[in-house]
Amino acid sequence: MMRNVCQFVRRKLIGTLSLSIVRYFHQYEGTARMPYPLTKDEANFITETFLGIPRPLSLFKKNPEELLTKIAERMQYGVHFSTAPCYVIPGVINDNIGKEILLEMKLGTCISTNSITKAILDHLGYRTMAILGRDRGSTFDTHLSNIVYDVTHPGSQHLVDTASAYFLTRAIPLNFTSESPIYHSTTMTYRFFKGEEKSLVWCGRVPEGRTLPAEAELITDSSGEQWFRLLTYWLEKPNARVYMNDFMNKIVRGQVTTDPVLRYFFLDVHLDGKMVCISADDKAITMKTRDSNGIVKKQTMTEEDLKYFIDRNVPSFPQSLLQKIIDAKFCYVTP
Repeated sequence: MMRNVCQFVRRKLIGTLSLSIVRYFHQYEGTARMPYPLTKDEANFITETFLGIPRPLSLFKKNPEELLTKIAERMQYGVHFSTAPCYVIPGVINDNIGKEILLEMKLGTCISTNSITKAILDHLGYRTMAILGRDRGSTFDTHLSNIVYDVTHPGSQHLVDTASAYFLTRAIPLNFTSESPIYHSTTMTYRFFKGEEKSLVWCGRVPEGRTLPAEAELITDSSGEQWFRLLTYWLEKPNARVYMNDFMNKIVRGQVTTDPVLRYFFLDVHLDGKMVCISADDKAITMKTRDSNGIVKKQTMTEEDLKYFIDRNVPSFPQSLLQKIIDAKFCYVTP
């Protein structure tokens, strides 16, 4: 019987992205409250099959922090951070499109990936809240993440961000006063600081011998070491997911003017222990490779280079969707 349930759920989740199916989905328009379109059976199926974590409900009862860490890591490694879902249907972004693209093509924005992560965690029994964030250099709150409560004890908080440009592969406990422990990953060394207005600031270590741009925001820790700001989270701004869905739909329809970088294509790929970041607009295609020391190598690409790279390293990314992105001159904002 369980096998039949899993087959049913798979058929329901992973279908073709035909226009008729997408039209069937309820389009999110920023209404006050809308549950994420995910059932408990689907959440269990995704956790066991897509993330490869057997018996998640049992592990939740036994060690909820261990399960949370596994979900944070495997969602980050399993889904490539990208604006690709914004190009499926011009001028339309909704949770169902994001869910299908994530499960079928392993591609997701911060909104689609962190929203489904939150829904999975909710169904498993965690208490969560979506929060907003602001990337460095931006003047808009255009990042969505999650806080998870009461994991290790009543009142505990963990940051779980499964989709960002800086590849956070763990759940971060927020039980520090002003600055977190120092963490190391394959792509950078980083730590978090508690900021003003109930904010949390994610910072990277300043690479030795590297000159940061003049606009870089630096924070000095208690030992005198400097760190540069990557992303600021707002821990208590309400209705974050409602705001972000509404805001992104306005962006793709050209109804709001934002930072130019938000209008174009990007794709992050974790490859051979390095982070490869591809960005493209109507002028150029650029690939940046960042290692664990924060050293960045930059090179330009042609459209053929991009097709070859994706075909070789991201086989779940359909070439038909990539061609649609190229034909749009890499801009997902409709006139």
